[in-house]
Amino acid sequence: MHLMLLSSSKDDARLGASQDHGGLSDRRPQARWRLQATKMLALILSAGLACVAPDCDRPDYGSCGVACCKVLVSFPNVSSASLMAKLNTSLAAGGPDGRFTLMPTAESPYGFGDLRPYHPDAVSFIGQAFHQTEKKTYTDTINFLLLKESGSATLRAHSISQIGGAYGDDGQNYKNIAVLLKSLNVSFIELEHEGCDPAPAA
Repeated sequence: MHLMLLSSSKDDARLGASQDHGGLSDRRPQARWRLQATKMLALILSAGLACVAPDCDRPDYGSCGVACCKVLVSFPNVSSASLMAKLNTSLAAGGPDGRFTLMPTAESPYGFGDLRPYHPDAVSFIGQAFHQTEKKTYTDTINFLLLKESGSATLRAHSISQIGGAYGDDGQNYKNIAVLLKSLNVSFIELEHEGCDPAPAA
């Protein structure tokens, strides 16, 4: 009788092992399905957060600790004061896409500040704006500094992702600057950049 019970226990063990194996087998398709679903969700979210063309071809990766773009731009046919007025007026109205917000400065509650009384040999005007991305996912900060007053203005513009952890920006920080400057309908030349490198020539 004892031997029969032992044999029965072995059979039960083998049956249990078989059931466990079957359970693992049953769980494998579910695990694969979950993995595929996770990948699809990541792709959908990535597409939802992406910069919307044009001008998304100059991404940055952590140049300022987070993603950013800094450019030095010359305006051969526009004075510093005139360029400041154009920027201030456009930004106060929401910019070319209606998603810019002109911010007050230490010098003025109405936007751009006049630095000429303080640093006439170096700079002329300073300003700041926020910009919400087209998909209304993120908001970035753009700082503007017009250099020494001149009949041909020189502007330093710097856009940075506000949210921590934004190592890459999909080109959004460059786009923030480009869409605004292009909307002014005046010729300009990019002299320097930091981050947001242009795509290599084909």
